[in-house]
Order: sequence, then structure tokens, then C-alpha cells
Amino acid sequence: MTTSKYRVRPLRGSDLIEIQRSNLRALLRHLHREHGTWTKVAHLVSFRRSFVLAFCDGIEPGNIALARSIARAVGLSLEDALVGKAPPRKAPALVLVSSPRRKGGAS
Repeated sequence: MTTSKYRVRPLRGSDLIEIQRSNLRALLRHLHREHGTWTKVAHLVSFRRSFVLAFCDGIEPGNIALARSIARAVGLSLEDALVGKAPPRKAPALVLVSSPRRKGGAS
């Protein structure tokens, strides 16, 4: 039994095209810069570190489950993550700067 080529079906891992994979890799690198280690990134996306690194290196083609997890970890919808939309920026941390202390004499 053959299926119609017009049948709508959900995306599968093999349905990711290279530009989508590239966009997801960029989001993973963003998470790595933000959190510092690949172990933390793997924990955020709920995948093994070896799988995440293999995907970043281009060895593993990835799948939609990974794409959803990356989008969720960055704070984007799946569609926005696949088209390469930039992740939302966090407000910079405010640092209180005190005036320098001078030695000797009144200021």
C-alpha cells in the first residue's frame, strides 16, 4: 500500500535539512557560551553529552526531539529555532560601582 505524496505527516529526524541543523548547532553553541560546559548544555536539553557533541560535530544528523529540546532550552518556539531566529536576550546584570577610595586627605 503506497501513501499519497500529498499526505501531511509530522517531521521526523530525517526531515531536518542542513540549514536547520546549522541553526540548531548555532543555538547549542549559544547555550555553551552562556552556561560554560557541554555537560550543563546536555542537561538542559535532556540528551547525553556524547549525542549533543556528535550533533555539533556533524556526525549525528539529529532529530525533531533534539530540536524541540534545544528550542525549549533557549526559549524559542520550534519553528523559530529551525529558521534561525536569535534567542531572546537576557537583561545584563547590574553591578553597583562604588567610588574609589582615596588615601589621605579629604575628598
